[in-house]
Amino acid sequence: MNVDRSACHGQPPVPPGPGTLAHSRALRFWLDPANLDQAGPVVRTRTGPATAFQVNDPALLRKVGSDENTFRFWGPDPSLRDFTENGVVGIEGAAHRERRAVMRPAFTASRLTALGPEVQARTRELLADLPADRPLDMRVEMSRLACGLLVSCILNSELAPGTLSKIAAARSTLSGGIFWRYALAPWPWVPVPRRRASSRALTELDEAVHQVRDRHRPDPDGQDLVSLLEAAAPGNPHIVQRDVRALLIAGMETSASTLAWACYELGRHPHYQQALQDEVDAAPDTSRLQADQLPLATAFVQEVTRLHGIPFLVRRTRHETCQGGVRIPAGAVVTLPLGALRRDRNRYPDPAVFDPQRWLPHAEPPPVPAALLAYGLGPRYCPGAAAADAMLPVALATLASSRTLRPARPGSRVGVSLELTPTPKGLTMYVTPREPRTADTRPTPGANIDSRSGVVSTKDGQA
Repeated sequence: MNVDRSACHGQPPVPPGPGTLAHSRALRFWLDPANLDQAGPVVRTRTGPATAFQVNDPALLRKVGSDENTFRFWGPDPSLRDFTENGVVGIEGAAHRERRAVMRPAFTASRLTALGPEVQARTRELLADLPADRPLDMRVEMSRLACGLLVSCILNSELAPGTLSKIAAARSTLSGGIFWRYALAPWPWVPVPRRRASSRALTELDEAVHQVRDRHRPDPDGQDLVSLLEAAAPGNPHIVQRDVRALLIAGMETSASTLAWACYELGRHPHYQQALQDEVDAAPDTSRLQADQLPLATAFVQEVTRLHGIPFLVRRTRHETCQGGVRIPAGAVVTLPLGALRRDRNRYPDPAVFDPQRWLPHAEPPPVPAALLAYGLGPRYCPGAAAADAMLPVALATLASSRTLRPARPGSRVGVSLELTPTPKGLTMYVTPREPRTADTRPTPGANIDSRSGVVSTKDGQA
């Protein structure tokens, strides 16, 4: 199947539906590409009650983000010890690299290829539980979907429905608690918001991790993720517990945010819902979807990441250093403004416009997904990035092809939560089953799909 760009070449993007985003002042700063034009590659800024340093030069940004000897990553920070302990997120150097190497066989190409149909089937199961007669909080529902997919398809386990719902509801509290604990660590006199709620959420997460391990279904070859972690730490269940906890937090966090923002954009651009359904219906086997069969769904996820992905990464200096001609003291906060880079008009034409077509095959200029830095960079690059790339387009395509998403309050403002990965706050939608298509309206394999209008044509150009 090919996605046709020629039908809309030179035409302006379809106007989005009503509704605005209410970014906080802090987030607006990290998303503003004008900051990249400030004098010097490193600029002093104010973050909370103290000075921070923002790295504006893209080449220096990559260097700083990858230099583990000079800069401390957020996970091993002492302020987060009760969250990360000695799990894979909370260790550094050789120990961290060794633990990542243990997980690598679980993400081989053959295993990733098998993910698509499993993700599709599990997504359908989780969507079947959604009520259609009332508006839903998409931040919670997409957390539930992301966690269910992660546990089933990556961790080879399952959670009781009640546990899954608890974790979905607690994800935002847990994420916000980690964010504020880290952000305020240099200034211990400043109270951390929602401390008690975060502690309760962490307890619920630990209960879920115990359930994941108790219900784990090992693969016969022992190469699934949990089996590999257990084999690498024989007789030490505490380490495995912390690793699974870290993977559950990290995997659920980014996937839930991406899916929630995808719902937001589908609500604003309903013609893409039809186009995504057309793409699924034109697949060679609609019951066994793979990400490589879904160029529009993949492009949609990438554009969601560009506009709504992690707005900045944070590092903290281990010792005094000089970067970009600026002397940075030990223990200082250093920020890497990924959101501003993704909105830079020198890199992306019409950067404020939501346009998945910029990521389609044969787009001009050619798409460079690696420039999104969606999964971090350097030695802390997400070990499950390839799995997320295989899962998210299939989950999105399954959602859009089987349900109709409609904003419950058209035109209302949607807030942006300040968490590890910002998610839409106050996004409520009706999610209703789609009417099945009749045989004479179903696209044929090899059809061209105009992703702006949803029009499908065959190879001879007939609609």
